[in-house]
Amino acid sequence: MRTAVVSGVAVITEACLDVNDRSCVDVCPVQCIYEFDEPSNLLVSEMRAGSGVAERTHTANAGAATVFGASLLYVHLDECTSCAACLQTSVCPVGAIYAEGRMPDGSSAAPYNLNDPTIGHDHSWFAQHSRNVFAG
Repeated sequence: MRTAVVSGVAVITEACLDVNDRSCVDVCPVQCIYEFDEPSNLLVSEMRAGSGVAERTHTANAGAATVFGASLLYVHLDECTSCAACLQTSVCPVGAIYAEGRMPDGSSAAPYNLNDPTIGHDHSWFAQHSRNVFAG
């Protein structure tokens, strides 16, 4: 049996809210996944999740970043190389990561990740939200 390979710029959706497992941070070869640090208004990417050593930082668009604050991880869509490492089903325990071109729109025919507890929700706006967060 062949497994379909999914690739594309990654987008983290609402299933990540208050989970922030960060396994995706460890598999990302370019460290394009960020956490929002509210006191400094910075988006911070670490080489290794939880290391406390910042690989990169960006000033956040505070208006967009405070929608979910630190309860969600964010992919910098311009830095993502579409390698698909974070899109593998074994990476995100809640199935929150989708390829931008395959974002479920809430329809009954939409392809949701198996572990996504938010099946039936429209995830399509999360790509633009990620762009807005980095427009600081």
